[in-house]
Amino acid sequence: MSTPKTPQRSRNFRKANRSMPHRRLDISTEAIDFKNPELLKKFTTESGKILPRRMTGVAAHLHRKITNAIKRSRNVLLMK
Repeated sequence: MSTPKTPQRSRNFRKANRSMPHRRLDISTEAIDFKNPELLKKFTTESGKILPRRMTGVAAHLHRKITNAIKRSRNVLLMK
């Protein structure tokens, strides 16, 4: 395999091929509910933004459920 031609390309190559974090298996599907803001706050930042999958290490189907639960919880004013 040849090396990238420019430093920018080598940085992009390293970013694209970085390893994913270890998968979290401690969260059950039944525990994810919009009425449980304590659990959902683990997946948001201080300002309230939803953390990406690569930072939380959650599977894709669980991340979709968490995202929908956070949005519902915001609509019902349980989370800010």
